[in-house]
Amino acid sequence: MVALFLQLRLSQLSHALRRPATQLCGLALIVALGIALTGYAVDAFGELRSATPGFAGVVGILVGSAIILLFWVVPLFTAVDDIADPRAFAVLGVRPSAIAGGLAASALLSVPSLLLVIVAVSYTVSWVTRPGTAVVAVLSGVLIVATGVLGGRVSKSLGSAIFSSRHLRELAGVLGVFAALATLPFVLSLLLGSLGVAGLPRLGEIAAVLAGSPLGFAWAAPVDAASGNQTAAWAKLLLAVIVVALLAIAWRATVSWVIRLRVPRDLSLASGGRGLGWFDVFAGTEVGAIAARSMTYWLRDPRYRLVLMIIPVVALLVLVPFLVIGVWWQNLALVPLPIICLFLGWALHNDLAHDSSALWLHVASNVSGWTDRVGRAIPVLFIGSLTIALLAPVSTALYSDWSVFPAMIGLSFCLLLSGIGISSYLSVRMPYAAVRPGASPFAQPQSSSGSGGQAVAFLLILVCAVPTLGLGALTLSEGGLWGMLTLLVGVVTGLLVLVCGLAAGARVFARQAPELLAFTLRN
Repeated sequence: MVALFLQLRLSQLSHALRRPATQLCGLALIVALGIALTGYAVDAFGELRSATPGFAGVVGILVGSAIILLFWVVPLFTAVDDIADPRAFAVLGVRPSAIAGGLAASALLSVPSLLLVIVAVSYTVSWVTRPGTAVVAVLSGVLIVATGVLGGRVSKSLGSAIFSSRHLRELAGVLGVFAALATLPFVLSLLLGSLGVAGLPRLGEIAAVLAGSPLGFAWAAPVDAASGNQTAAWAKLLLAVIVVALLAIAWRATVSWVIRLRVPRDLSLASGGRGLGWFDVFAGTEVGAIAARSMTYWLRDPRYRLVLMIIPVVALLVLVPFLVIGVWWQNLALVPLPIICLFLGWALHNDLAHDSSALWLHVASNVSGWTDRVGRAIPVLFIGSLTIALLAPVSTALYSDWSVFPAMIGLSFCLLLSGIGISSYLSVRMPYAAVRPGASPFAQPQSSSGSGGQAVAFLLILVCAVPTLGLGALTLSEGGLWGMLTLLVGVVTGLLVLVCGLAAGARVFARQAPELLAFTLRN
């Protein structure tokens, strides 16, 4: 049975090469990048032969744990269908255990797995020449390959099953891209050596933590053996074997679960018959109707939900590089909430362009510009205010100094209100082509003016928040009444920008409503 799966895998790989030239070029670039990174790892491990066990262990554990993490995480964020999906074999009547074993063995016949084998062999060779490490190093190499391949296989099947729809797969891809961008500063600083000598102890601490985790058990065993601690080395090997066994059990359970999955229903069809939703919540006025429609968009439209899901992820991932280089985590506790408020307000800067043909309701009903602008701003104001109410106390508690609480409220509301005001004006003054309703969030059309509107909105929000940011810095350094002053200035500035932005946007909307309708229909 395993031989049959291996033959099928080879056939799949051969058919994968029968693609258009453009796709083959992209595939070749990805493979070339993987080979280059593998060469970098092999060269790094080769240099470890002459290094001290301590230094070699830090480098090996850090690089190795990162490789295993990539094998476990990247398959979750791939937006392509799994060519070895267990569900493809469910109709053949094959036992789940046979499917699991065959697919696990065939997973070795892939470019990432082959590159992992090369890395594991080079890591093993870098340790076998040291006294008392030969057996441990060889076993570690085998366990490294098993850990990476099995973990990647589980992640791939789970990702294919969980992100079953195109929108969910693309959302996972977006989150993966933002995760990579958020950690890029630390990676660059590490490669360029900007961490300096002061950063080496921090890297040693991180390596020690990873050595005691499933990511680093197999990588750390030769390090302990080379240091003369055979007991710890064999204990790490035993833990690595347990991890592989748990992954095998998880893989078997995943196959049994996946082959029984049904095609998910369209959830949008299952929500009928439950009233008018947000239209029952908001007042029966023009502003209430527009606010209810906008709130429905924010909570149900994939284009808006994508924004709501990305913003908190980015706010948290921004902290990762600073935590790694040793910034005090309590200082960073104050960072996510202002970032969330900044992007929430900024996200409204092209709201009108997302309406497409729905804007004709406002134009045909002769809705005033003020009503349109206020109605669209209410959902973001509601979501932002709720976020501040929930996260401001948490951030302040983590910072362990409640004297900064007023400043946190003031800065957050300043960014949120200023963002809503500026975006309410620019969304009618500088709209650009947007994704059509029902289309993929990745289907963003190209526009010569899009980047300009985004940049202008973002910079204006930051400029409006400069006084509040300065007072917030004084609150952190001096304390006292600076916090209350930050609260006052932040709220007043935000309200002023909000009212001015809504009024200016209302005038533009009233004056250019037909042109805006033509724009949304065209773009």
